[in-house]
Amino acid sequence: MSRSSFKRQALALHIAAALPFAAFNAFAAPGASSPYKTDAQNTHVEDATSEGISQVNMITCFTTNMRPDALVNKGNYIALVDKNKCDPNARSDSSRSGSDSSSSNAPSYLSAVVNSTRTSNSDPMRVKTWVDMSEKDQPVTIFLNTLATEAPSASNPYGVFRIDYCGKGATGPCMMNGFLDGSAGGISYYETGMDGGGDHGPMLSVTALRMTTGGADTGAGALHMTHGTDSVSYSFAYNANLFRRSDGASDECFSRLADDAGTGMSVWRYGLYDAADGSRVSLMSGFSIEFSGSDGKTLHGQIGYYGLWVPPEASGVLANGATVQRVQYTNDGPPTKTPYTLVKADGRLMKYTRQSRTLASADKIKFNAWVNDASHFFTGAENNHQYEMYWDNTSRTFKVTGIMDCGDRGCNTRDLDSEKTVAASFFVPQGGVRGFSQSLGGELFIPLAGLGDVIDATQINVLYRVQDLVYPSQMPATLYCLRDCPTAGTLSAYFGSGSTANSPFVDSTYNQWMPQAAGAQVTYTMDGSNAVMRDGTNAAVTFTDANALASRPQYQWGVRTGRLFTNLASAQCSGDAAHLCEYKIDELDVFYQWETGPNQWNQFAAVKDSTGAIVNFDAPLQVGWDVPSDSTKYGQYAGKNIMLQYGGFGDLWGIPGECVSRMTNQHVSCDTPESRYVPAFVIPFDETLGRLTRGSSAYLAKWLDREIRFARKDVSVCSAAGLTLPTGSTLPDATGLKNPSDPASPIYIGDKPTVTDSPRVIDGEVKY
Repeated sequence: MSRSSFKRQALALHIAAALPFAAFNAFAAPGASSPYKTDAQNTHVEDATSEGISQVNMITCFTTNMRPDALVNKGNYIALVDKNKCDPNARSDSSRSGSDSSSSNAPSYLSAVVNSTRTSNSDPMRVKTWVDMSEKDQPVTIFLNTLATEAPSASNPYGVFRIDYCGKGATGPCMMNGFLDGSAGGISYYETGMDGGGDHGPMLSVTALRMTTGGADTGAGALHMTHGTDSVSYSFAYNANLFRRSDGASDECFSRLADDAGTGMSVWRYGLYDAADGSRVSLMSGFSIEFSGSDGKTLHGQIGYYGLWVPPEASGVLANGATVQRVQYTNDGPPTKTPYTLVKADGRLMKYTRQSRTLASADKIKFNAWVNDASHFFTGAENNHQYEMYWDNTSRTFKVTGIMDCGDRGCNTRDLDSEKTVAASFFVPQGGVRGFSQSLGGELFIPLAGLGDVIDATQINVLYRVQDLVYPSQMPATLYCLRDCPTAGTLSAYFGSGSTANSPFVDSTYNQWMPQAAGAQVTYTMDGSNAVMRDGTNAAVTFTDANALASRPQYQWGVRTGRLFTNLASAQCSGDAAHLCEYKIDELDVFYQWETGPNQWNQFAAVKDSTGAIVNFDAPLQVGWDVPSDSTKYGQYAGKNIMLQYGGFGDLWGIPGECVSRMTNQHVSCDTPESRYVPAFVIPFDETLGRLTRGSSAYLAKWLDREIRFARKDVSVCSAAGLTLPTGSTLPDATGLKNPSDPASPIYIGDKPTVTDSPRVIDGEVKY
């Protein structure tokens, strides 16, 4: 049986369970020097202990993506890193699977000033980093001092390094203080800080880890975590083939063999490449900008398809009509800068263009659908809930597998006790099924009006949509709305203090799915000059008060209309011109939706050049993938065609997901405590099996960042192999803390320098 070979990287150390990175061999690819062949792949281990060291994992991820290794002795520079790419909680949120992709894929950058120095090849590399973690009116900086003395080697798999950090406000002590120390003897990690405690206020959080190594493939250690009055301790040990962990109550054994049938893998980042030459597929989805703050200081931001990002200190600085500098990077020197005018509005219009596939081709591909009246759905069904389901060709019925529950842990899909069968006729009075599935292309509609219990799935289409941002010059003059239609007045009333309104929409349209008399529609006019939608009083239909929105949790991220359309006649019910039907809008080639809120991704932002022409950004690229016919690896999706969205290098989403236990690595319902949402399978790095298409264009996918979850075994397997847990491990404590923000400390890195140059590194890419 083969075993993956594990390697260690000091500054990019993912020490989940103190287990090292894995490097896997890859298949051949087009062109030996093509990016498809040469782009690096990284694999890390995910385990129950990962949560305890998540903070240091994030910090080392940020540090790595700031590229201090590439800019040694180059002075102070600015680096931007999308924090969503380093935050495991952001990417493993189960609610992402059933909602629009805008919020989950919109970038949110951290800005840092970095200084990397090394006196000679025999001296250590020292990296001083100041990371801006500020929020509006709450300045916070993380001070990091990194010292790398010895590179990893066969005799010393972790090398010799130390990272000390302190997170603090403008004044006062460290709110977070920790260190990570690697040496030939192993790893020590300690962190203390105040965590948000919800209703109970901030709580003290302490994490301590010690791992000793006995060679490249053996080691043992302990981890202790305290949060307020709660605490947990783990002891663990591993050899070449096995990993053992105990929390004092549960003794678990796992295989470390990558090819074990029970080993789980999930990919968080993919690259997309041209199938002919292996070059990266690039989208013009945004670019860097600079502008002056209220104090004249040069500030840095990003503008693109998902809107405008600026640092918290710049909140409110940029208004519609402001001048910004577009920063364009070249290979040979500093970037060039060109003035542009900002076009900004407090909402945005999205266009949805119809695509279709047969219902038969969507066999067993899951989607989420909202059910209002569940009295005849299935026994025990609940009204006004979102359900997870799929179409089953064999039985010619819908199968319901889960229900979305919302609570203190957010919204999660709870597995039903068994699959429930629902006849197609249940959806006939509603005109069909309305749902959402990334794997089926996003928002979808299955038209079933006028049909009975038994249907021919080869003759029925699943209508899904390609989504595009509408620019001001593309806005229709007039739009109509039948369901969930807000006005400036209804928004203000609903979110007002003490409001008793039922919704932010006109009452007669709230959750309205039934036929309406002609003339009952709400009419809007589009103001292309200001990029806003106006109601019948000519008021802009916008609302951006984040606190007011947060008071209504279901609208905390913003408000979105129902489907908007341009031609009243197109919404006339079949055979009844006196009424308008929502299902007729679902059948249109194009419909629109307006959204408004406090976030970059539900506000319009673009720039126009000196001629007045607006720069259009590329929307995500929708591509199809034929899942290999291997039910062992791909389950019910084997042999199916699913749709994926590509938003730029590293961002390919749409793989169906599932929840796994942090403790056992096995599948669990997503409402289970200690569950994680992960992509359910992996696109192979293979020129045939990893081939994606869009029309006549062919692409290749390559996984870039992958996690591995070890296969669970009976604990007797570890015992029989002689793998025992350590006792009496001495954990690091607060005496080892150092403060790089303290002038009296020997590792003091100084105040954060002022850098006016454009960012030199963005998401790990050195720009100049």
